[in-house]
Amino acid sequence: MAETYKTSDGIILDYEIKGSGETLVLLHSGMMSRDDMRMQIEYFSNTYQVIAIDSREQGRSSESPKQITYDLMSNDVIELLDHLNIKQTNIFGQSDGGITALLTAHYHPTRIKKLIIHGAVYNYTGYSPETIAAMKQYSWDANNPEDIDPTRFPGMAIKSYLLGRKDLTDFQKHLHEMASMWSSSPNLTAKDLNKISIPTLIIVGDHWDVSLRHSIEMHEELSNSELFVAPGATHYIHKEKPDLLHKVISDFLNQ
Repeated sequence: MAETYKTSDGIILDYEIKGSGETLVLLHSGMMSRDDMRMQIEYFSNTYQVIAIDSREQGRSSESPKQITYDLMSNDVIELLDHLNIKQTNIFGQSDGGITALLTAHYHPTRIKKLIIHGAVYNYTGYSPETIAAMKQYSWDANNPEDIDPTRFPGMAIKSYLLGRKDLTDFQKHLHEMASMWSSSPNLTAKDLNKISIPTLIIVGDHWDVSLRHSIEMHEELSNSELFVAPGATHYIHKEKPDLLHKVISDFLNQ
């Protein structure tokens, strides 16, 4: 069931609710939409009430004159939970969605029952200096086959982008806005993580994902966390190995 909600700063959030029972919020990765987590929506809605959100300025949700931030997206989650009269929920976020979920746990710990994050950093310096520099230099050319390749970034985001827009006129601008956020945030510290006592599952692929070192640091600083390193998986485990991902998350939620 697809619905919309207007936030306090005028953003129209598009979301869907499927299934019944205990709630599980799903947050997608940067520049994508909830459709990127369609397999997770279908699987978990068999046992949970899934609330899958298109994050602000992404997918079907509306644009904003404000620079997008993880704090704003976290606040959107809380506002939507309030709108739906949900006092506490489980939450699973992938990549940007994982960062948003982590910040939600940081700012609103009583609202999260269990936290699951995949491919997320707690501080942007978890990316290599080379990666941060590359983010700041991102460009997009509609005439370059590599830039529109749906199997590569940023081409893979085009389909989600067009869910809420007529054409690709502002795609480059959107990419720059997102990259500005990626290359300067989040800015949590080890002390911030120490204060989070919510049961947390950290998932990371063993290659082409957030660095294992950073993920281990996050695990060590989060006092009530578990770490799962997915063998043979990358930043896209939710598509590459959904059965493995679903089992690991289900086991954690059922503990």
